[in-house]
Amino acid sequence: MEKWKETIEKQEIPKEPLENAILQGFERAKEKKSKRKRWFRKRGVWTIVAAAVLMLAFITSIRVSPVLASAIASIPGMSAIVDLIQDNKGLQLAIENEHYQTIGGSNESDRFKVTLEGIITDETSLVAFSTIQQKSAHIGHIQNVRLLDQHGVEISKKVSHNTSYPNERTSTNTAELEFESKVPTGELLIEYTIADEPGEEASETIQIPFQVELKPIKKEQYVINKTVEVEGQKIHVRSVTIGSIKTAIEIEYDADNSMRIFGIEDLRLEDEKGEIWTSIQNGVSASGSENPNVNTFYLQSNYFKESDHLTLKFNKLMAMDREEAFIVIDTEKKEVVRQPKDPRFKNLTVNGRFVNIEMLGEAGYHHDPFTTIFDAKGEQLDIVSGTYYSTDDEIIHLGFELSNKAYTNPLRLPLHAYPSYINGNVSIEIK
Repeated sequence: MEKWKETIEKQEIPKEPLENAILQGFERAKEKKSKRKRWFRKRGVWTIVAAAVLMLAFITSIRVSPVLASAIASIPGMSAIVDLIQDNKGLQLAIENEHYQTIGGSNESDRFKVTLEGIITDETSLVAFSTIQQKSAHIGHIQNVRLLDQHGVEISKKVSHNTSYPNERTSTNTAELEFESKVPTGELLIEYTIADEPGEEASETIQIPFQVELKPIKKEQYVINKTVEVEGQKIHVRSVTIGSIKTAIEIEYDADNSMRIFGIEDLRLEDEKGEIWTSIQNGVSASGSENPNVNTFYLQSNYFKESDHLTLKFNKLMAMDREEAFIVIDTEKKEVVRQPKDPRFKNLTVNGRFVNIEMLGEAGYHHDPFTTIFDAKGEQLDIVSGTYYSTDDEIIHLGFELSNKAYTNPLRLPLHAYPSYINGNVSIEIK
């Protein structure tokens, strides 16, 4: 295997086939993600829970980076969570460049032991790596992660977390916590709430004290302010901000666009050597703002990678006509009243407060099509919980539980994703 690895690394790949392979890779990765079953509970607007994934291949990250393999060998507890960073070159580079603080502190309850293995920081956010050991055969599920000051007051404003299950009694977790200002350096508490099943109320709360000792790293910001067009739709790239944890790309869609742009499917950074940094696979990949036309996309960070030239590229956008970007359902009549001209929704069922509907997906599509619901009076309804999973025949099963609050039919569900695309060839020099 070592000889095979050396042979592969020495091979030179022509740039054009490499570009095609990259784009195909995006599609395959998304197709794999669509096979997972997800359960979610509606939370506050700043709390986003990334889907848990099963990753067992420790050798993958070793093959990707021998330098990382060497770094891992010298960091206590790191081998347990390497699977969570094998798809994130930015975090790998931070560890290779010794921007990683080993913690090793732990606390436990009667059923669980949680160890905070270590952290990585940038100016305003922190990534915490932890290992959770189950003392019984029943696996617990992390519901939330918070950062508290020494008085027990929550100081983290946004959080996303991702969990892997390497064996029956152990799970590993990465949690990215964001702050309104700089990362605090005093005595802190990280708090894990654990439930027996996803979405249930937490049955355990475990806190671990620690202190940030990493030196702050200033982000690099590039003001772009360049507008490009894809099939007549204008996209304004505002800025690119590169931190030690992730790269943020702020993009604004022209308010006069005839199409609703849901997102950019293959946004990436490329250096002069052809090395690529793509979107974050196991975590938050984008966020909105008060302006519905402004979004921030997150890519893996190349902060620790020296480069003379850096280019932002994308080719494929998810978009559809604004007049088509919603569906209407009637929960009393149990029917889909209106949907796009390319009809993909069917089999609406209603059982009390639980509503289920099927959607015809396609290869590469792995998104939830809607996240908000309005009744006939324009009142937004509360979604208590929901489900999302797909089957091999590309049927996506969607479900949501409404609150007990009365509402008026029919219900309008704006689409936030749909397998409809436009294509172009955008390339913007960052430096």
